[in-house]
Amino acid sequence: MYWFLLSFLTFSPAMSLSDTSESPPAEKEEPAPSDNIQNCQRASKELKNSVAGLEFYLQDKKDYKIFCPYIKWKQPKLEVYKDKPKSYLPKDCKSEKI
Repeated sequence: MYWFLLSFLTFSPAMSLSDTSESPPAEKEEPAPSDNIQNCQRASKELKNSVAGLEFYLQDKKDYKIFCPYIKWKQPKLEVYKDKPKSYLPKDCKSEKI
């Protein structure tokens, strides 16, 4: 039996030392921790602005229909609300809400 294994290992062309799975993994350069913190802060700020912009967009749409449908107003695109989250309703409409 040993002769069989020895001959198999000796004459087997498919197996080589470089094919073993015990080779060390290639090292990947990880970003510095400060980069991760800054990326996370930027992403959280963008997410916060997106959510706030969406809330203002939907609230303005609802308030316009309820409080001042007689005023001519074209609602800005959602991207405008996401860039600067605030209400874009006309001032006349806002005064009637109070």
